[in-house]
This record gives sequence, C-alpha cells and structure tokens, in this order.
Amino acid sequence: MFSVLFVEDEPELVRRFSDAILTAPDLHLVGAVSSGAAALAMLDVVAPHVVLVDLGLPDVNGVKVIQHAVTKHPTADVLVITMFGDDTHVLASIAAGATGYLLKDMNMERIVASIREVHGGGSPISP
Repeated sequence: MFSVLFVEDEPELVRRFSDAILTAPDLHLVGAVSSGAAALAMLDVVAPHVVLVDLGLPDVNGVKVIQHAVTKHPTADVLVITMFGDDTHVLASIAAGATGYLLKDMNMERIVASIREVHGGGSPISP
C-alpha cells in the first residue's frame, strides 16, 4: 500500500478523486486539501508516496507546491491533475519536478491507474 496526498480546490473533484483513492485497496489517502498553503503545511508533516496537485489553486501556484513536495520528499512522485493543457503549464510543471501530467477530464479509473503508474516509475501524460 502506498500513500497519496491530494491537492484540489474544487469540492466536487475532491469528493470524486478522494472516493476513487479510498476505494482502491492499494492506495491510502493521507490527506485531501483545498489550498496551496494547506498543501505546503501537510507536506511539512507527512511524506506521501504520490502527490496529486492541481495547478490552479486559489492562493499558491501549484508549481510552488510541486517544488516544495520534491524538495521535502525527493522520493515522492508528483502527478499534476489540471485543466491547463498548454505547453507553458506542462513545461513549468515538469521543470518543477512533476513526473506526470493529466487533464481533469479523465475518468476515475484512469486517474487511479495513473497514480499506480507514476508510483511504479512511469510518467503518465494526457494526450
């Protein structure tokens, strides 16, 4: 079993993604937070295996969360889940240390499979 921290500010997505993670027998949800500040604070006290992070957070840019995650936990994998599909956001995320980049329109089964993939050494990226 491996742990997942989820950072997302849209309540419906928090519910859907959290439910998907909680029902997967090999995943453990260590937290679901809705702001960058909360994510930074969580990362100071927990060491998740995978961090799912939205880029469009209300207070802190998701790229800063990625940088903090990889600085505090170099062995953690960061998987971006966002609405931004442009090259600028993708490249900034990868440069910050993200190992995968998915668009939010993916189904929950694909999200869970991507969490497993990134934890297993893969780099899932939406087309």
